[in-house]
Amino acid sequence: MRVSSYFRMIENLIILALTGLVGRSLAWPSDPVPHLHIKHREVIGQRFLGNESHVEHFKLLERAPTFILIGARNAIYNISLHDLTEIADQRVQWSSTDAHRELCNLKGRSDDDCQNYVRVFGRHGPDKFLACGTNAYKPQCRQFIVQDGAYVGGGDTDGLGICPHDPQHNSTAVFAGGQLYAATVADFSGGEPLIRRERIRTERSDLNQLNGPNFVSSFAFDDYVFFFYRETAVEYMNCGKAVYSRVGRVCQHDKGGPHAFSDRWTSFLKARLNCSVPGEYPFYFNEIQSTSDVTEGFYAGRHDQLIYGIFTTPVNSIGGSAVCAFSMSSVLEVFQGAFKEQETINSNWLRVLAEKVPEPRPGACVNDSRTLPDGTVNFVKKHPLMDDAVQSFFSLPVLTQVSFNYRFTRVAVDPQVKALDGRTYDILYIGTDDGRVIKALNTKAPDSLTEVGQVIVSDVQVLRYGTAIKDLQVVHLAGEASKLVVIADSEIRAVPLHHCDSQAANTCVGCVALQDPHCAWDDVTHTCVAVPTKLHDNDASKTLFQDIINGKHKGCGYQQVNIVSEMAKPVLPVVPPRVGHGEQLDERDNEIVIELDRENQYSRTQPRANEPQGVIVTPVVYSAQTLTGALIGTCFFSLIAGFASGFWFSQRLRGTPYPDPPEQRQQLNRLTESSESPAGFNNKSINLVLNVPPKNPNGKNANSSAENKPMQKVKKTYI
Repeated sequence: MRVSSYFRMIENLIILALTGLVGRSLAWPSDPVPHLHIKHREVIGQRFLGNESHVEHFKLLERAPTFILIGARNAIYNISLHDLTEIADQRVQWSSTDAHRELCNLKGRSDDDCQNYVRVFGRHGPDKFLACGTNAYKPQCRQFIVQDGAYVGGGDTDGLGICPHDPQHNSTAVFAGGQLYAATVADFSGGEPLIRRERIRTERSDLNQLNGPNFVSSFAFDDYVFFFYRETAVEYMNCGKAVYSRVGRVCQHDKGGPHAFSDRWTSFLKARLNCSVPGEYPFYFNEIQSTSDVTEGFYAGRHDQLIYGIFTTPVNSIGGSAVCAFSMSSVLEVFQGAFKEQETINSNWLRVLAEKVPEPRPGACVNDSRTLPDGTVNFVKKHPLMDDAVQSFFSLPVLTQVSFNYRFTRVAVDPQVKALDGRTYDILYIGTDDGRVIKALNTKAPDSLTEVGQVIVSDVQVLRYGTAIKDLQVVHLAGEASKLVVIADSEIRAVPLHHCDSQAANTCVGCVALQDPHCAWDDVTHTCVAVPTKLHDNDASKTLFQDIINGKHKGCGYQQVNIVSEMAKPVLPVVPPRVGHGEQLDERDNEIVIELDRENQYSRTQPRANEPQGVIVTPVVYSAQTLTGALIGTCFFSLIAGFASGFWFSQRLRGTPYPDPPEQRQQLNRLTESSESPAGFNNKSINLVLNVPPKNPNGKNANSSAENKPMQKVKKTYI
């Protein structure tokens, strides 16, 4: 084993030890290994760069069936989804004035900061829309209309409280019911967060409503507008500081309160989102990063509407990421539950008793909120937090990943993809902060609401390493292959939704082992094909092999498995046991995958130049006991080697006396020189400790004469 591989093994052991993956008694789901890994140089697809002379800070403003509108630096690009080319005559140019840029520079901002980055968009009609930009740290909005095929700017309005000052600030906005809802900050320093719609907004400097939030997304659903964000948890302040994920809700027909509350929400409520690995001491992924669109489908025979979210651990914690699903019916149910309150500043946060809640119910949508009694409005102002948290739909995360190298950033869903067995699966495309796109699914979704089968089909390095993915869009166009649009700050890429034609899937075993609903092995053409291309033929399914649950199909022939090493078997989805039900872990739950190829961080399915064709090289799988023994043996060997080296050096140095300083050596020579020394020096022995001549055996001084004359004075010499 190479040295780099050895250190890679030690790194994995440290990660697993920190997160408790080695322990057999814990319920942490093992991180699945991608069945397919594609490097950046192998990625093919369409590309759009915009103006390459500077960072554009691309932001998706609107998604249409055949094009997308992208907000950028001093421009709005209209990008065709067919080939990612810009529709040139549809570009909107919108720059800040010289006066605004000069004022921005006086505030201490750079030239790149003092530009107009378009962040907010709202369409009033097919030929009219509203856009808002940072405008050199002085947010501004402008109406645009179509005249003679080109967009023409109309009147400008103040964008304060609608658009952020900084293009990288976490803000969100949604256009619903002909009105613009925005969640951002209202000041230059970013210290006054708010959720607003026209003249109605949240309270100023009220930590119970908003406490340092980072908004990530928003959308309209039924009669409500939902905002997803993370903030410092006010209910945890007595115990320290923690960040919780929230979902906030306002009514679309909220007209403000009566009297002094005319410009305040009467329906703003918020609840915690619980994305955690269950157990006696749950492990929480507290910081939400993004959400998907609402996905509708059937899960274990139950029809529901789900929203998938990306959650991470804090930046100074273990590098963990997770994908959790939440049912919209559960979200609505939580907002109908009990409220949470803190009676005094030193009290704990507790559930509000039902008899203390006034009528009509605070936060409910009414025809005219201006007619609400003051008691109801005051109550919702002081009690915006719900007591119950929104629990994840499958009782635990759909996917978890522990890594020092990257974290999840975005998620997009290809909903209800039908496999050959008739089951439907939500295919997740997950972007990371280092340019990867991970394709994953929950193989247990059609059958269970309490268990999860984590499978990662592929890991594709779409962007250059270190480039964060800011948005993902699944695109299905009539008559064209489906694609995934990946959006970064200065680059937009389009890649296929599947990689059925990869070299790793050129055999029946390899194709079925992908566990990809998009792919199946065609036993007639002996190729791995995309399933949608064959669904029109009723007889085609008889010659197509696919197995999403286990990744093995009897049609491939079990004798082919012997050609490949036993380690090449597909990794089965690991289902963590339900805590408290006494279930035992399967032996596979304790397996840890160690990568042998440093250049390929996951698995290598393509042979090298000097390897025989047809051999699939896969990661080596070690048991936890083997790796623990290897770690203990390494520590013991290091201890023995260190002791032996120290003993050898001590023996070597003992035989070499330390040299005396020249002055001390000369003084000692004068005091101890023998009788052969030149005249002028005392040649008698001196007791250097007592500074007196030594005594003879008869007890007399050695310097005394035989006649026992009186002792003469001796000149003292101090050393």
